[in-house]
Amino acid sequence: MTLKGALTWISTGGGGLLIGAALGLLMTVAFEDPLKKLLQGVRRRSRVLRSRRRTPNASGFEFGGATSPFMIVAGDGTEAIKEELVHLVVSDEPIELPAELAAWRSEIAAEEQARKTSGSPHHWNGDCFAVEKLVEERTARDEEVEIFLHLRRTDYYSFLASQHLDRRFRDGTTPRSRYIDPVGHRRAPVFMSLSLGTSVLVITTDNHVLICQRGPDVGSRPLHWGVSADEGLSARLDSPSGLPPRIHAAARRGLCEELSLEDHEYRLALLGFTIDTERHQWDSVFVAYAHDLSSEQLDRRLQRSGKDRGLEIESWEFAPFTVRSVLQRLHGGWPTRAWTPVAPVALYLALVHEYGRWRVERLARNHSKRLRR
Repeated sequence: MTLKGALTWISTGGGGLLIGAALGLLMTVAFEDPLKKLLQGVRRRSRVLRSRRRTPNASGFEFGGATSPFMIVAGDGTEAIKEELVHLVVSDEPIELPAELAAWRSEIAAEEQARKTSGSPHHWNGDCFAVEKLVEERTARDEEVEIFLHLRRTDYYSFLASQHLDRRFRDGTTPRSRYIDPVGHRRAPVFMSLSLGTSVLVITTDNHVLICQRGPDVGSRPLHWGVSADEGLSARLDSPSGLPPRIHAAARRGLCEELSLEDHEYRLALLGFTIDTERHQWDSVFVAYAHDLSSEQLDRRLQRSGKDRGLEIESWEFAPFTVRSVLQRLHGGWPTRAWTPVAPVALYLALVHEYGRWRVERLARNHSKRLRR
């Protein structure tokens, strides 16, 4: 066969098919692994992007379909954190605000003074505490949770200035984009972490939980519905002698001032520490089990008012403290109500403490499925 005839046979006859198959096999062998790796990488990237679209706030909290801009830093509700294993360590090193935040603080001070002079509702500049860091350890003997909370002294007007997380600086950045987003909420600088509060849910003897609406003039989220009582840690009230404050004592003070509950009337359990990621506020979550008070009896006491009840609480209601009841009220029973971000988190931790994580999360998943249908 001539060279020309051979080429014709290869290009048009069965030889072409055989050579094409052979070349295809060689190409498959040569490129199979790289192609597989490329496709696997594309699939992984696609899953990551879909996950990010589903959870735009990586530090958000979800419970039975309710979402909240909150993260749990320590504690999971299953076991209470013992009072003697919570240590608040206070440094006297002063906190210096960056120049632009300091200017915002001066604006706030002038505005509050003008309100005071005119006789309008205003906020006074009390001393409070900033959170420098939280260290979680385990005791050597029983491996129980032990918390070391490192604090610095600050004031309320500095706290209010740090709350403008999305106000723009001159260069177009914001406190959130400049100081929080690059490092995350756990590692944000201390001058952005100028608050530490307590949030308490009260459970009565007939197994009802007290839900309260915040007053119209409170400094944070007025008229929102949330826990039974919340209180900020105060240097003047919780550390009058200069000694480190105690977080349980601050929670008890809040229960006394807002609900007129005395220490001997309930059992207090600390369930966790949290951060409100929308406003970058540190908080602690408690549940208080009444020894003798029913919901009816506590309701009558609240009607007689307490020291701060008229200022802190606008209204209140009692709900059965069961998983199904709480989920129904969070999603359907009170549809027009604005909730504080801590409310779903506190209710979840308290329910886990009472009924166990497996049962609470199983019922929450089922509730979420029903909502999607």
